[in-house]
Amino acid sequence: MENEKQNIKVAAYDLHNYYAKSDYSKALEYLVSVQDIYHYKEVFVANTAGNVALSTEINHIGTDMFSSEVGATVFSRQFFKKAIDGETFVSDVTGSVIPIKNEEGQLELGMPTMFISTPILSAEAHVLGVLVFRIDIEQINSLMFHMNATKSGDVYLINKDGYMLTESRFADSLELEGHIKKRTTLELRVVNPDTNNLTLAAKKCIIGGEAKNSGYGYPDYRSRRVLGYWVWMEEYNWGVIVEIDLAEACQDIREYFQFTSIKNLRGFMRQQIGFIKDCMSKYKNNALSIAHKPQTFQYTKGVSSIDEYVTATSYLEFLRDEYNYKDIFICNAEGAVKLSTEKKILGKDVSNEDYFIKAKEDNVFITDIRLAKAYTSKKAVKTNREVPTMLVSAKIGNSSVDFAGVVVLRVNLEEFNKFMLGSGIGKSGEVYLVNKDGVLVTESRFAYWLKRKGMIKERTALELKGVVPETGELTMSIESCKDGEGHCKSEYKDYRGVLVLGTWDWIPEYNWGIIVEIDLEESFQKSSSFWGIKQYY
Repeated sequence: MENEKQNIKVAAYDLHNYYAKSDYSKALEYLVSVQDIYHYKEVFVANTAGNVALSTEINHIGTDMFSSEVGATVFSRQFFKKAIDGETFVSDVTGSVIPIKNEEGQLELGMPTMFISTPILSAEAHVLGVLVFRIDIEQINSLMFHMNATKSGDVYLINKDGYMLTESRFADSLELEGHIKKRTTLELRVVNPDTNNLTLAAKKCIIGGEAKNSGYGYPDYRSRRVLGYWVWMEEYNWGVIVEIDLAEACQDIREYFQFTSIKNLRGFMRQQIGFIKDCMSKYKNNALSIAHKPQTFQYTKGVSSIDEYVTATSYLEFLRDEYNYKDIFICNAEGAVKLSTEKKILGKDVSNEDYFIKAKEDNVFITDIRLAKAYTSKKAVKTNREVPTMLVSAKIGNSSVDFAGVVVLRVNLEEFNKFMLGSGIGKSGEVYLVNKDGVLVTESRFAYWLKRKGMIKERTALELKGVVPETGELTMSIESCKDGEGHCKSEYKDYRGVLVLGTWDWIPEYNWGIIVEIDLEESFQKSSSFWGIKQYY
């Protein structure tokens, strides 16, 4: 949702010049490109009176889209009011009041839909209109992690009235039994079929607050006895419920005991790999999105006046801050930097750099994490200091010019490391990345301790080699990770010389190894305490 908010704010910023000048043909062309890039159901603009002025669905322009009343406008809609008041707003999931395409591509009234809206502001910060994205609910369904590793595990969203907002993995059987007609979204109320009352999970999830957020052996919406856990997301008025059939859970517990710790770590590792790949995809998509913008193409030619330079720099700084990158720069087809958020590299020739060459060949490219000079305006950081850096580049072109230059984004590795360090797996558990030489490329949670011991000078990234202190040889996990996914059933020493349990894998597309480890002592304490069978240890 936060990413969607960023997208719409950037789109509104790009759109305001066209809209302010009443250049509706270019504005509509831009809306269509946004819809194509992000796969929205519809993108439209309402004027300040609440009338639909532009839409990617041409037959919706000037029609009574949101009511059966003739001449109705979006004026009374909450997403319109919130945006007019200056807010970027995410609506509830509701049934559409106009026919929109369903899963089979046919028009259907009452299809689950939701909106994200934001104001279109003039240069003087006056509201010119409201930009609205109609979200494809299938995108939300795809975000939900269906627990295919189990036969009965289920995860779904509900609203404040107890209706499902996503699809159940048991939708086919529910339809056969007559509980739903087409889908579970907005159609299935999460009730116990025997009592027609909300299930324990749905009821307590909606209450939220300090209410107990787990249950054992209660009937779910299929009348099956389940284990469940739930959380209410106040900011969206959504509840998240995760359940598994009690019979399967008990059977798994008995089989699970011997390998509890290592399986938890492996599951966590797969999530982290997914996060890393999602991050890389996001970086590439961001670079491509920026490269496809008309303004970016224009700025490969440089600027011809101070006013144009100020406008162009503001454009880059907005993109940098909105997408949370360190720096952004644009170079022309010869590799000369024509525009940058960091003034020191203006005019620099980057034509021999891998990120320029590869982007020209492959459209988009991500470099290794490597040392590079820290170009920054912050006085606390010296410009001649080298720090871990990763760059993302994308080819700039349009229908008439195949290659006009390259846009380059300097990734904010502090945020990347912050996520890796913030992944909670106990007091001693950690996840980190290594390169093909066994050197850490992300920060260790024990960096302060390592610095005190004199094992690093400033950071672990690109400074600490993952060796056992006593032997100087690569740790078992780092040595083995290049062979692919694996784990050790018994303990081994990590780069601190501490006994740990761990699991690992190799991510070939980035030449990184991922290691997830937890101190042996804490692992045993957690497992024995959780399962209530400490005597076995």
